[in-house]
This record gives sequence, structure tokens and C-alpha cells, in this order.
Amino acid sequence: MNWSFTEHLAAPVKHRRHGPYGGLLTRYTLREIAVPALLAIVVIGFVGVAQELSECHREKNLPLEFISAWDVARLVFYFSPMLAAYIIPITYMMGILLAFGGLAQNNEITAMKAAGIPLKRAIAPVIVTGLLLSGLSFVLMERVQPWAAAKANHILFIELPQRITLEVLPTGSVQKIGDWRVYFAGRDAANKTLTGIVIRVPKQNGEWVFYAKEARFVDDPKGAVLVLKDGYIIVPQQDDTVTRAVFSDWSMPVPATMERTIPGLRRTMSLNELLAKEQQVAKLQTARPSRENTEDLRKIRTEIADRLTLPLACLAVSFIAAPLAVRSPRSGRSYSFALGFAIIFVFYMLRMLLDPSNLVTLNDAVLRGLVPSLVLCAAGAVAVWRVDRV
Repeated sequence: MNWSFTEHLAAPVKHRRHGPYGGLLTRYTLREIAVPALLAIVVIGFVGVAQELSECHREKNLPLEFISAWDVARLVFYFSPMLAAYIIPITYMMGILLAFGGLAQNNEITAMKAAGIPLKRAIAPVIVTGLLLSGLSFVLMERVQPWAAAKANHILFIELPQRITLEVLPTGSVQKIGDWRVYFAGRDAANKTLTGIVIRVPKQNGEWVFYAKEARFVDDPKGAVLVLKDGYIIVPQQDDTVTRAVFSDWSMPVPATMERTIPGLRRTMSLNELLAKEQQVAKLQTARPSRENTEDLRKIRTEIADRLTLPLACLAVSFIAAPLAVRSPRSGRSYSFALGFAIIFVFYMLRMLLDPSNLVTLNDAVLRGLVPSLVLCAAGAVAVWRVDRV
């Protein structure tokens, strides 16, 4: 290569193109991260969406065959920020291992050591980038995740149940949707259009009757909406007469037809909201102890601990992966993947072992969440200290 990594680090500071820590390695590492990160987001996102849809199908009797590819794509998009704290550390660590493995294959690390260039200089930008990614993960969990979780919950537990109920209703007979009584003469599955509609809706002044030639479901941020085309309304009056009004378009919000118990609302809260909720539930548990309050308090404290501790995984894996990879006498992708698997296994095994199954104090929950990152950082600090030793 015209400008090797070794020459880049060996050059005087004023001649380096990207500062004293060598932007070449940082760019190389980030390039190695890009493809596996995108693949991980898509794959893990689809796995998460499939699990949520499967639970809805099992618990809410939600027909999966009426969920479109656009629905799945939206859910994957909204699930991605919720998975970022797990995806970013793994993909960044693999990028570190693959980047240093590539440098080893090109004999750059050997040449660097022969030239007397300290290896700490090579791993410094990686650790600094890990610290920055930890900050980014915290921002995603604190700012983006609540918004994304609320959008995903709306699709899963409000929009889809309302829409699908309309699309799977049998034609030719009167059906009940919430407080509506509905009759559809036919259905055009290709255009998702209902024909020959009669809807009876109870109001304060009596029952309104809607007749329409056709109707179609449309998405709306506030819930499902049915748009009637070419019809008329019969409205009862106080003097026992009725009024007939013709319309070309009439939009009607679809009433609730399924139970709206939305799980995982903790994910839609900011850290301040979670802390306030934790105090509220703790007081309730003290005043009226119950299994439900205990479990709710445990989950809230676990969520708070995850918000504070999971982002540190990026720094932790960079601390341990960079010095191990740069000193490794072997190279190759298989070795990099094996080393990466071992690090991730240790990290998540510690998290699983320390995850509180019973109610613990908030400080204890946070401390348990910190231990895996602290263990990797401590091991990484020793490895960094010894990285230039022969």
C-alpha cells in the first residue's frame, strides 16, 4: 500500500493526516463494522418482530396472514433502537478483531513492533471510539427507544388488531365490533375494499345507521379508521322522525375490538419517568404488599439498571478486545470470531447470573448490571498495561 498503517503511526505528528492516534485504524475498524452491523440489525430486528408477532398470535388470536410486508418493515425499523444496546457492542467488538486480524495478515503489526512503535498507540483510538459509542448507546436508549417502543406498541396492540378484525369479518351476516353492528355484502381482497356496507352505531340521541357502496381501512396515528364511499346516514330526531344525509366520503374511527393490554410500557419511558415510577410503585408496595406490585417494582428497577449499565458494554468490549487482538500471534477470521464469541459469552453469562430474579434495591440492581462491564474493563486494563511487553 502507498501509505501503510505502520508509516502512518511512525510519521511525525505534523505529517499525520488524522492526528496522533492514527485515524487510519479507526476508519478501517468502522469499515469492518458497517456490514455486520447492518446485517445484525436486520436479522435481530426480524427475530424480535417475529417473536412479538408470535406472542400476539398466541395470546391475542392475531391472524398473521393478514400482516403485510410493510407492517413488518415498520416494526423492524422501530425495534432497531431497542436492540441497539445489544447490537452495537457485538458488532463493534467484531470490527476490532477483524480489523486487527487484517493488519496482522498484512504484517503491519509485526512491522510496527519492529519499528519500536508502541501498540498502545494503535489501540488508543479504538478505546476512545468505544467510549463514544457507549455515549451514543445511552442516548439511543434514553431518547430514541421510548419513541420507537411507543410506535411499535401502537402498531402491535392498536392498529393491527383493529384493522385485521375488519378484514377477517365474515361477509353476508351481521357482526359486532365494539358497540357497532356491521354488515358487509362482499369483500375485494386484492384492493382490501369492503362492499355493500351497513353500520349501526349507538349515539346519545339514538342509533345512527350508515349505508355505503364501499369502504376501505386507512392508517391513522390515532388508530384504525374506516372510510366509507358513496353512501348516506340515517339520523334519528327527537320528534321520532329521521334525517337522511348523503355523503361521498365519511371517515369513522374503528372501535376497540380486542383487549388493549400493552406489555413492556417501561420501554416507552425516559429514565426520569422510570425513576419517578419506581418511587411510586415502591411506596405502593410498602403500603400494600402484593406479588403483582413486587414483580412490577422488580421489572422497573431492572429496566433502570439496564438503561444505566448496558451502554457501557461498548467501552468494556473495546477495552478487552483491542489489546488481545493486537497481541494475538494468530490471524484469520475464524480465530477472530472464536475470540469474540468467548468475550460475549463471558459478558452475557455474567449478566444472566447476576440478573436479579427476586426484588432487590435499586442500588443493588445497578451494581449487578455494572459487574460484567467492570470485569471486562479490569481485564482489559491489565491487557493494555501489558500490551507492549515482550
